[in-house]
Amino acid sequence: MSATSETVPTTPIRIALGLVYFHFGFLKLFPDLSGAELLAGQTILRLGLGVDANLAVRGLGVFECVIGALFLFGWFRRTALGLFFVHMAGTFVPLFALPGLVFKFAPFAPSLEGQYIFKNIVFVAAGWVVLRAELARRRLVTHASRPEQS
Repeated sequence: MSATSETVPTTPIRIALGLVYFHFGFLKLFPDLSGAELLAGQTILRLGLGVDANLAVRGLGVFECVIGALFLFGWFRRTALGLFFVHMAGTFVPLFALPGLVFKFAPFAPSLEGQYIFKNIVFVAAGWVVLRAELARRRLVTHASRPEQS
């Protein structure tokens, strides 16, 4: 497969991720607006990081808004993708740390909170597409900027 055939226009995916991230992050900035607030707070408490759950959820909201803005505007793409994949890894922690909250009947019947987590599989796939396109773009730019050798 050539580098050009790997280059896919990912702007719609990147913008969609940015909108969802910014919106969900913004909701976490205000008490009782996010459907994931309880899940996030309980996960933070379970990890025993010694951080107030409410403060941590607000911080998570800021973190998600930053990722969303980076995706929306296409700024610092490698940084955005790195933050995105770190966040995505964290979203799967409740599957192991809080199975009683995530499943009605494990592993076949996720609760609403569990469904919220499982939808992140689609996000990871979308992020992977954006990452691959970014790597292909960088290879093309690097290749084009090299002086020709004789």
